Amino acid sequence: MSIWKDYVEFIQKDETSAEIPEGIAVKYYICWPDEPREITAENCQEILKNLRDGQWGSIYLTNDPDLEEDCMELESGEDLFALQYLRDNSGGVGEEAAWFSTYDPAYLDSDEETDIDCSDGQSIILRKYTTTDKDAVMTAIEYYIRTGKLWNGIQWMKNWRGLTEEDK
Repeated sequence: MSIWKDYVEFIQKDETSAEIPEGIAVKYYICWPDEPREITAENCQEILKNLRDGQWGSIYLTNDPDLEEDCMELESGEDLFALQYLRDNSGGVGEEAAWFSTYDPAYLDSDEETDIDCSDGQSIILRKYTTTDKDAVMTAIEYYIRTGKLWNGIQWMKNWRGLTEEDK
């Protein structure tokens, strides 16, 4: 008989971080409740400045206008940053539908809630999924915009759900 199992893998940051290239790989951004807007070479630096200066506490980045695949989301507040990357947001299962999150090793065994006001108005972010490293988060966002990939200069917690055979 198969049963559902939650999997977690911790990906440590590389000693040598990937450099940020020029160009734009991710097409759209959303700052809720606004509509999606195109990311261009002209507005990319303004987007990053608004995030770095704290004018925007959240952003959603994607190439998929249906918001179902390959998206990165930032929620922040009170010097805490929760950055997530969803490989597949359509309800898929298995490692191909994994989600990646920043994390704080000191809070991994805790379900302490943060006071981050999420852009959807209802979600709760647990402290274990946050970091205080603003510079790393901002660099990870810029790297994602320019490459469509996760930056290796930040530690990630990879999560997915899959079926496993139960031993009898």
